[in-house]
Amino acid sequence: MRFAAVQMNSTDIVEDNLLLAQSLIIQAKEEGADIVLLPENFAFMGYPKQIIKEIMEDFEQGPIQNFMSQQAQDQDIWIVAGSIPITCNEADKSFTRCIVYDNKGRIVTYYDKVHLFDVTVNGKKYNESSSIKAGNKLVSIKTPWCTVGLSICYDIRFPELYRSSDICGVDVITVPAAFTKETGQAHWQTLLTSRAVENLSYVVASAQWGEHYGSRTTYGHSVIINPWGETMDLLRTGNGIVISDIDLDRIKSVRESFPALNHKVLFND
Repeated sequence: MRFAAVQMNSTDIVEDNLLLAQSLIIQAKEEGADIVLLPENFAFMGYPKQIIKEIMEDFEQGPIQNFMSQQAQDQDIWIVAGSIPITCNEADKSFTRCIVYDNKGRIVTYYDKVHLFDVTVNGKKYNESSSIKAGNKLVSIKTPWCTVGLSICYDIRFPELYRSSDICGVDVITVPAAFTKETGQAHWQTLLTSRAVENLSYVVASAQWGEHYGSRTTYGHSVIINPWGETMDLLRTGNGIVISDIDLDRIKSVRESFPALNHKVLFND
């Protein structure tokens, strides 16, 4: 099977972002993808207050979700829709939700971002928890081709997430992201490669790139990495896709010859 990841420079204009996403989903399908991953915040990169007031949607309703469902049907492709802001039980917050659509446009599962980006980078503060409610459930899904474990952006810094019983042993780990340029240059490739090697899984990472609202700049470098830590495809900057075959026989052979997942010992805090 073939997996693609989309790279975008999303703006604060939802309609433009959706049209760009559509064109790249079509490209992925034309190049033989069975599943396509979109980046975090693919439909909207703007100020958090705008998300709460204008953009977030009730689950299974709203123009962004309807559009994604229609694209999955029209292109006959599975879509892992990076992240969509979804209402929660707190009026001033939303979930950052990755929704998976099958090729009939049906929602088959979803994952709410667990780890929130509350950090200071070069003097600039990021405080996702002020506008986002963290999820509390880890999610994997069995597709017709392979098993996929879901995560979002900052989650990649927490290796224990991928060793949980809900995700450990999946064939593919997805990482839709909007990494800052500074942290991306320092850590992005290292983190993704580490998760691939540790878990003997493919890692498919879909990124935002370029300049956005409020002088925010994201790193790009969408990439697919195999279970041995080798880069299969990489897009440093620009709108586009990366794409690779997912070799299930390679996963099996690597895990048989190097059965690290069977050797793990977990400790309680």
